[in-house]
Amino acid sequence: MRIRQSARALGRLGGLARARNLTRNRRKEIASLGGRAKALSRVAARRVRDNFSFLEAVERLRRSHGG
Repeated sequence: MRIRQSARALGRLGGLARARNLTRNRRKEIASLGGRAKALSRVAARRVRDNFSFLEAVERLRRSHGG
């Protein structure tokens, strides 16, 4: 466990050092990009789900019409 705790502490220090070196505007840009990526992934997931629902409906229609 000692190695894991040490690695976590070093990672935290690196993250804090990086944050100190970033300007306020750059931090805003990074946060905005993260928010945008999250929103786009939700849209993509919804589209995939909708496409599968549509495909299932088409398959049901084909089976019900003997095709």
